Amino acid sequence: MTEREHPLPGGQVNSVVRIGDTVRRATKRDMSLQHALFAHLAAKGFAGAPRFLGHDEEGREILTYLPGEVFYDKDDFSDAQLVAAARLLRAYHDATLDFPPVRAAGAEILCHNDWTPANTTCLDGLPSGMIDFDTAAPGTRLWDLTYSAWMWLGLGEPVWSPQHQRRRLVLFVSAYDHPSCTPALVAACLPARQAGRIRFARAQGLPAALAWAENALDWTLGNITGHFHPDGLD
Repeated sequence: MTEREHPLPGGQVNSVVRIGDTVRRATKRDMSLQHALFAHLAAKGFAGAPRFLGHDEEGREILTYLPGEVFYDKDDFSDAQLVAAARLLRAYHDATLDFPPVRAAGAEILCHNDWTPANTTCLDGLPSGMIDFDTAAPGTRLWDLTYSAWMWLGLGEPVWSPQHQRRRLVLFVSAYDHPSCTPALVAACLPARQAGRIRFARAQGLPAALAWAENALDWTLGNITGHFHPDGLD
């Protein structure tokens, strides 16, 4: 008897279903880099990523299912959750240091490039797994950590004070704990990451996403970047 398919939430780009202890995804791009990455992570003992098991009769990827809850549209995380998230990202980055495509590119690590709460599985409320590596590419720790800090903290949302968000940013970056990434460096890099999302939203004709990213950039410049790097113009 064939096991039933259970559609999984998310999957804004690809259709994703669960069958037993596997996930099936219809992909539209070459995923050979990601498949090699999953094998590398398994060999390094990193348990926070799925494993690639091949393709099914419909040509869909077969990945192992990572148990846990996914927090969609949430950014009011506790300090313990933020610390666990930053440490998971650090462990992932460390595991990619000797990944052959990273070395071939002369890069530092393999960026996930979209590591958000919506791409995280959580056990007992704490981040434990990373999913959706579609945009992974060689890069730097700072570039990847900066984007994740923006997403995990919800920078630009008006429900928190600038002081509260600066404290959470310091907490997140400190938990990542690498000398190449300081709160001041993340604060300097944030506008570039946000500008990239603005460019993408404009090119794709996504007015709501464009407005959201523009608002985040304006708030960040005034309350995060300007705090760590005052320009004397006020």
